[in-house]
Amino acid sequence: MERFMPHKRWAINIDIEGFSKLFKWKQSKAIEPLRELMEAVFLIGQNCYPKRTERIFAHQIVDGFIIVSGFGGDTFEMPVAVSIALLRHVAAGGKGFAKASIGEGDSADYTGCYPQQVLDARENVYPDGREKRGRVRMGGGKMTLFTVFGTAHIDAYEVYKKSPSGSLLTVASCKRDLLPKECVAKEVSCGKLLSIDWVHSDLELVHEIQKRAGLKMPSSENLEQLFASYIATPNRPPEHWVNSTSQLLNLSY
Repeated sequence: MERFMPHKRWAINIDIEGFSKLFKWKQSKAIEPLRELMEAVFLIGQNCYPKRTERIFAHQIVDGFIIVSGFGGDTFEMPVAVSIALLRHVAAGGKGFAKASIGEGDSADYTGCYPQQVLDARENVYPDGREKRGRVRMGGGKMTLFTVFGTAHIDAYEVYKKSPSGSLLTVASCKRDLLPKECVAKEVSCGKLLSIDWVHSDLELVHEIQKRAGLKMPSSENLEQLFASYIATPNRPPEHWVNSTSQLLNLSY
């Protein structure tokens, strides 16, 4: 992984709703929506933003990803569209739902700040000669390094932690002017955040990403039906999750 110079970027924090509970109940059921999310992140990066001038970076953290732009931007159109495309793809799989938040800040490779004894123990190269930067030998065990992070990651995570329960897409209210005009949004968390209705917000860039990446393209009606089916299952989510999601996504089931 190459070294970055810090500059303003956007970041998306996205993970699978109810993953830990589902994983304890039946691991295969928990992995299915994570597979959907991972597939969609990969396809977007590979098919929509493959060039160095537009690339994105994705870092898995257990049941989700931090997705970071390789560049700055004057609006949040791209991260909003990417988030909506991901949320819809996961939902259309029929196995679960995701939750996302968007933040902004810097991101850089901090490998050079790590202890020298740790860096010296890295498994330096793959058989084909490429550098290994994230794996460290600890006797018979391994340490995996998370080398890239910054205020963009932290900001997206803090928005996520402040967000209400539910399958939501949130952003800080102070970023309102960066949102595309097509976004349907409501204030939450005492006005500190905006919840974007990812079911009904109609952005042209979302459709473009879905087509270029080959993602599932459920209609708003399909998504409402999927939510209705989800809350009718024996593993129905908590009532506060249902109420919050229904209200903020304007669901009519």
